[in-house]
Amino acid sequence: MINSCKSVCSTTGFALCRRVASILLAAFVVLVSSCGTIVEELPTYAETSIVGVGDKAPEFGVTTLDGEYVTVGGAMAEPTLLILFSHTCPDCKNLLTALQQELDSGVVDHRIIAVSRGGSQADIAMYRIDNRFTFPIAADPLTEVYYKYATMYVPRCYVIDCDGVVRFVTFEYADGDVAKLFEQMAKY
Repeated sequence: MINSCKSVCSTTGFALCRRVASILLAAFVVLVSSCGTIVEELPTYAETSIVGVGDKAPEFGVTTLDGEYVTVGGAMAEPTLLILFSHTCPDCKNLLTALQQELDSGVVDHRIIAVSRGGSQADIAMYRIDNRFTFPIAADPLTEVYYKYATMYVPRCYVIDCDGVVRFVTFEYADGDVAKLFEQMAKY
């Protein structure tokens, strides 16, 4: 059996198979090692944050999907939860869904404004309808609001006190973040 296998595989064919296998293995090693390098080179939350805890929140005004003009930053009548999100981000959807569940329970009475990072008015309106979100949402197709606060990563949530000072920040989303945000809101 061994001799018949050797006679079928020519020396040239066997060498070619070994070369192809070596090339594929080398390509795999390069791919795996470069993936690790890409992950290691991503900037940290701190490196991508323009605004952090203790900073004055940049002032801006947006018109919500419901047509209400809302301002954030500076002196405000009540603390505000600002959520910066992307309608294409799964973590953002999880955060906003958890937020909506809290609102549906009827125990939450806080000023909330969610502002999209990109996406047209029509896209964000459809996203809101599809997900049955009832809190104020504003589209920011040019990402002007987002780039006042950060350069990368969503969702980002900011608890802003009545004086316009950022008191608490979350990055991306983890279970329990909404409860933490509301706990912080209650302090101010």
